[in-house]
Amino acid sequence: MQWKNCVFIILCGFCFAFARCNFRNDSYIIYKSSSVLSLNGIWTAVNLNGSIIVKTKVPGSIYTDLQRRNIIQDPYFGENDVLYSWVGHDSWTFKKKFKADCHLLQKTRIILMAHGLDTVSQIHLNGELIGASDNMFVRYVFDIKPVLKTNNSIRVSFRSAVEYSKEKHESQVFKYVIPPVCPPPVQNGECHVNYIRKMQSSFSWDWGPSFPTQGIWKPLEIVGFDTLLITDVTVVPDIFNGKLQNMTVSAHMEMASFDVVSGTMTISLNGSTIFHSNMSIEPDENLNAKTMIKIGFPENFDIKLWWPSGLGDQPLYTLIVVFSNSEETASKSVKIGFRTIELIQEPVDNSSGLSFYFKVNGVPFFAKGSNWIPADSFQERVTPQYIEDLLQSAKEANMNMLRVWGGGIYESDEFYETADRLGLLIWQDLMFACALYPTYQDFLSSVSSEVTQQVRRLQHHPSLLLWAGNNENEQAISGRWWPVVDQHLVQYKADYVKLYIDTIMPLVANEDPTRTFLPSSPSNGPETVRERWISNNPQDNLYGDVHYYNYFGNEWDPDTYPRARFVSEYGFQSLPSFESLANVSNPEDWIYPLNDAMKHRQHHMFGNLQMESMILKHFRLPSSSCGIQGFKDLLYLSQIVQAVAIKTETEKYRRSQSEVVNGEGKTMGALYWQLNDIWPAPSWASIGNSSIIML
Repeated sequence: MQWKNCVFIILCGFCFAFARCNFRNDSYIIYKSSSVLSLNGIWTAVNLNGSIIVKTKVPGSIYTDLQRRNIIQDPYFGENDVLYSWVGHDSWTFKKKFKADCHLLQKTRIILMAHGLDTVSQIHLNGELIGASDNMFVRYVFDIKPVLKTNNSIRVSFRSAVEYSKEKHESQVFKYVIPPVCPPPVQNGECHVNYIRKMQSSFSWDWGPSFPTQGIWKPLEIVGFDTLLITDVTVVPDIFNGKLQNMTVSAHMEMASFDVVSGTMTISLNGSTIFHSNMSIEPDENLNAKTMIKIGFPENFDIKLWWPSGLGDQPLYTLIVVFSNSEETASKSVKIGFRTIELIQEPVDNSSGLSFYFKVNGVPFFAKGSNWIPADSFQERVTPQYIEDLLQSAKEANMNMLRVWGGGIYESDEFYETADRLGLLIWQDLMFACALYPTYQDFLSSVSSEVTQQVRRLQHHPSLLLWAGNNENEQAISGRWWPVVDQHLVQYKADYVKLYIDTIMPLVANEDPTRTFLPSSPSNGPETVRERWISNNPQDNLYGDVHYYNYFGNEWDPDTYPRARFVSEYGFQSLPSFESLANVSNPEDWIYPLNDAMKHRQHHMFGNLQMESMILKHFRLPSSSCGIQGFKDLLYLSQIVQAVAIKTETEKYRRSQSEVVNGEGKTMGALYWQLNDIWPAPSWASIGNSSIIML
């Protein structure tokens, strides 16, 4: 076979493919492929008592479905986040009828592949229960060959995430409380989000509303195959002195049966074959399989290194893995880049601590960037173009790093692909934030699947910098954020170690041995390890990263800010632009002092007081007699104060990279909080919802 003449055709977003190869006389042989039936499109949703029936779109969520049918209005408008809380408290079932053709029905194994179910559901096909879900971040695979027919009906019955979390809390509370029980009242949120593997901020945050979504939020497909499917490809290049020495490519597969499958494995890089060999694939007891192929390269094999923005170019290479035999051909394609990244934690001259900085391709650099939160409460509204606009804005602001914060989601493939192209390194939190978490076996099993799958999905991206186990959970225990911590301190520490150190850390190390795993952010690196994973002070300026907030100092005075090794969060609130607020409020709300409608959008305790206090240090507050102009002036002044404060703090950190004062300094990173907004409201963001620049 002349592999250089093969054309690979992508099917339905899966990257499963068939090969069509040119032989003689311009004739074609089409190898049999997997058969893929997309179930995306129009469905019907019904609530628990049957009083509401609506046409829905998959992928999607029930809130946007209800808005599309005018059952609810814009969820972001006014106090609709509270008025529409009934949606998240109800339970919704999604239904669809579809046909399966004979080509699909004849396949050896047929699976329903659900790339994202939000969150707790049972799935019935033709009246038979085929599976269940309890984790928004897991790709579920259900065998359906015995149930699938020509004419079919599928039903995905979701349970209210709010009610599910409450039930889990009530089962646990007789043993000991796992805090926080509820968010602060100012957030108008829901309770017990730490019991469910779902976007944590969907129950509210101090910058966002509570919309506990339900729905099929990622593609849903039926796939039939006779040999195997390649579901994930991971790549570990060995680069020395800018040269590619070797590369280990791993293919993770779903097998059609328990039979050993023989065929040819071919791997190409930018169209050139770098591996071609016969091999046999043996399934495990779960019909999964994995191959690891180490490929050596000659000294004259030329690659171009990938660099963060501002340090060089971002060349990307297309890697295609193909397995083929006389029965079927399967393939998966990924874009990769070649670079080395090291986290340097070593003694600092004239200091008792350790450094914390990164080298890319052997070159130290200062990390300039921000923190990323979910771009919308309803992910189906986040388009690739919106992601492109936000990340391009970050690049044009001379950023080279973003931190994907741990209370949101593992972002879409488009997000990481865009970061690869633009040269934005991604500090990736795992999705645990500002809470303690249960450690019963079902929860740990679900987390294990989540972490394994997400690391495999994202590992090949050159933009991916590191993995962090959680956001501020070490600090929550050390700082006794909740009074109950002292009562059960030994238990909480044991649970913390069981989840992040005993469960998650080995999984990440196994799936992605090349990247650093930080148990938490902020944390103290080796000092945290020495203190048995929970430091006495995770915010120590002499180690690791810190999160720094100070709302009552002089925010325009550089001396207000610390000299830390790396500052991965810092910032100040401002009010959003008038243009964004005007879309979600009434004209009678555009006054100062702020009325109850505007205060409703402030979810940070004492946030308005803090902003007014900051303004008063440098300007006069608007007069209450100025009407709409006074309101606009307040918005503008809050943004001016925020912009100068962040500029002042950022410049302090930039200067501190070259100094050590009383052991503190050598700052090598500044990631301010936060880049983007989830809705139009007071927040720390520099870009408003719908890409309105505020700084």
